[in-house]
Amino acid sequence: SAASAAPGGAPAGADEATLRELQLLLRGTSLFGLVLLSFGPPYSWLLLRLLYGPVWAASEAPQLLRLYCAAVCAMALNGVSEAYVQASAPPPELRRIAAATTAIAFVYGGAALAGVRLLRTSGLVLANVLNLGLRTALSYRYIGRAAAARAPGAPLRLAPAPAVLAAFALSAAATNATALWLGAPDSLSPSSHAAHVVVGVACLGGVVAAVVAGEPELAGALLGAVRRRHGRED
Repeated sequence: SAASAAPGGAPAGADEATLRELQLLLRGTSLFGLVLLSFGPPYSWLLLRLLYGPVWAASEAPQLLRLYCAAVCAMALNGVSEAYVQASAPPPELRRIAAATTAIAFVYGGAALAGVRLLRTSGLVLANVLNLGLRTALSYRYIGRAAAARAPGAPLRLAPAPAVLAAFALSAAATNATALWLGAPDSLSPSSHAAHVVVGVACLGGVVAAVVAGEPELAGALLGAVRRRHGRED
């Protein structure tokens, strides 16, 4: 029945349409995070150099901005996954998750103290990424059990298609390589920095093509959301 629970607390009556939409939302959130991870770090120094000048570009700000890209990605995935868990998990499962979250909080506290001592502000950001990553893994574990209870044997896709992941990996490698070669602080030539940006734009175009080909349902949903937003504005 809809009120029954599968072993481990996953709701046997979890709505299949809701789970399908959740998978789509998590894959879309993953795309957002992958864009930040692939294109944020290689262009952090150049962005700060153009917006705020050489003083900020020469500080620890570019490194913090690179790490913050990972933090934003972790926050996005954690927010979506935990929202589903809090809305759908039965009370016994919520109590177990709360206990695990408390243990994660102690891990985070120790990591934050060690991180600040060793790496200062960067260490604190990394500790936050660790905290959010562990909490997200906890939520993903519950989501997997909930999906298995509702539709045993059905595929569960919480990450983008392999071709899309490969496109992001190649883009990250290309943009980071050109960052060292063309967009680094040692290279003050505007033409070099412009070439670095052109490489990023080309890689982003490749990623978009991979998403359209490898994630047609997700691409359609994103396009529909944009159209609805423009319709409301009109």
